[in-house]
Amino acid sequence: MQTVRKEVRGLNKQDLNIIDQRAKAEGTSTNELLRIVITDYARRIREDDATNVLHSYLDDLIMANNNVVHGLNDNTIAIGEMFKTILARLEMYFPDLNDEVERIQKNARPQEKKLPKSIDFDEFE
Repeated sequence: MQTVRKEVRGLNKQDLNIIDQRAKAEGTSTNELLRIVITDYARRIREDDATNVLHSYLDDLIMANNNVVHGLNDNTIAIGEMFKTILARLEMYFPDLNDEVERIQKNARPQEKKLPKSIDFDEFE
């Protein structure tokens, strides 16, 4: 491990005594406790910087996703209107076509399943 010396000005002696007492209580040296505190603080600063970068990317992704969803919604509405127009025109030429469309729509929807009656566990006693 590399030795680095840094002079700290304006530090209160009582604060240093508190750090000395804490180091003794934890069974470590004052130097080791200060190293841990400084290292931990530096790690938190790096994490905060990384978080800010990631947040900007996530915000961009969310906006892009919202734009895609809005585009899909608009396209769905446009396609639906287009099909209404096509079906209205076809209805003029094929009057029975509406019944066929309704039959297809009914078959395309999921049917309700008939579930078996619930099991009564008291029967098995």
